[in-house]
Amino acid sequence: MSRTVLFSAPLALVFSMLGTAPAMAGAGIDNEYRSLGGASGWLGKATSSERCGLRDAGCYRQYQGGTIHWSPSTGARAQRGGILQRWRVEGSEHGNLGYPKVRETCSGNSCVVHYQRGTIRWTKGKGTTVSRDIDRATSSSVIVNKKRPLNPRAYAPGPLWNVGGGVQLRSDAAAAYQRMSQAAANQGVTLVPVSGYRSYSIQNSLYWNYVAMYGQATADTISARPGYSEHQTGLAIDVGAPGGVCGLQACFGNTPQGRWVAANGHKYGFVVRYPNGYTGTHGYAYEPWHLRYVGTPTSNSVKNNGYSTLESYLGLPHAPRY
Repeated sequence: MSRTVLFSAPLALVFSMLGTAPAMAGAGIDNEYRSLGGASGWLGKATSSERCGLRDAGCYRQYQGGTIHWSPSTGARAQRGGILQRWRVEGSEHGNLGYPKVRETCSGNSCVVHYQRGTIRWTKGKGTTVSRDIDRATSSSVIVNKKRPLNPRAYAPGPLWNVGGGVQLRSDAAAAYQRMSQAAANQGVTLVPVSGYRSYSIQNSLYWNYVAMYGQATADTISARPGYSEHQTGLAIDVGAPGGVCGLQACFGNTPQGRWVAANGHKYGFVVRYPNGYTGTHGYAYEPWHLRYVGTPTSNSVKNNGYSTLESYLGLPHAPRY
């Protein structure tokens, strides 16, 4: 099989040096194609060579009736028609849905593909509908910013776990935080949980206190309005150093704790949500202490592909103001 390899991302570069990604992708794509009947199946004949260099070392091949996309974490999955077209409109693997996790399946007048962060369904006579995990408050992929309030705005997660000092997180984020905290401790770095879940009412009080102290323009750069706070999801945690060194200050980024979470948080599913220099994207002042749990597939992908914000990674509009 003739293959064109166009590696660009850091992870893809590693694979290209090892010579493994194209072979793995080729075998996976070939197996998926054969399982669907090859040239006599709904994909028909190949119309392109295999092409690699997509996000996360992904590859794909084009056929008469659709495509097969492959990535190391999702395998090779076929899709076609209206669903494939809609996925491309949504940004393909660079969009908020990510790669397909299963091949397109149909029943009656309806077909569906499940992706890393959502679903596209096609129904005869109605076309496609998209369900995005970034819109669901219950999903670890939910995106909350100044343009994207929680739905409902008074959403409360559950169950919540105490990760120390009365700080609570949603159970999945809490388990990940405890693993991260232990790993840091094993390397001589003590992380102190400062603030986790905040209810709508608590965030409301906090925000308006900031408004009273600094005025609304400044408050909007350092605190989220109620219903717009990541802390309300139970997926965000502010961390500190023993003794409160540089607590909730930009200098925290230069502490052993700040450097450790910036370098290692992705291994446990966390990203530094408000990095320095990107206020015009995420809308807040630099907060090296504010970590957001998104799960390791996403956090590793963000890190390996060199993205600084979730908005940019997911192809979402910037959200500098309400």
